[in-house]
Amino acid sequence: MNQRLDIDFMHSGPRISPAGLALLIIALVLLLASGVFLWQAYDDNGRVQEQIEQVRHRLFAKSHHVARPATPAAIHAEKQSLAVLRELTVPWQDLLSILEDYPDHDVALIGIDHNPVQSQIRITAEAKNFDAMIAYLRYLQSSKLLREAVLNDHEIENNVPGTPVRFQVTAVWSRS
Repeated sequence: MNQRLDIDFMHSGPRISPAGLALLIIALVLLLASGVFLWQAYDDNGRVQEQIEQVRHRLFAKSHHVARPATPAAIHAEKQSLAVLRELTVPWQDLLSILEDYPDHDVALIGIDHNPVQSQIRITAEAKNFDAMIAYLRYLQSSKLLREAVLNDHEIENNVPGTPVRFQVTAVWSRS
């Protein structure tokens, strides 16, 4: 039982049915439409991002104003006001109280000069003798308001009776 083998080399492949062709066309149209919608969505997103960036820039510009460079007159006025403020913040009452309330009365104050920028005071005084000068210096060094009290200069006055000692002390006051 031999069956006959029928081989057709010229036979064409399966043909697309009209329903399949319509479905393929509809799919292609939908693919193109979704591509157009995606393109429009990217454009809209870009525009919205630009608008958000502009709003951020405006808000940043409102909250951070640009400081104009100071004029020389403004700089000079600021320096003068700071100098006046430093002068006003010198604790004169406390300083004079410390300098004048020395318990031993063998030191006489001659002059007081100050440098408010460095919170520094220079005291010129005359002591009865060298030991009185050293005692006064130690008294200033033990003060809570003054710190770094240092003897700058001293001179024994041999031509004055009693040979007093004239001296200068520099001290820094504490800002509190």
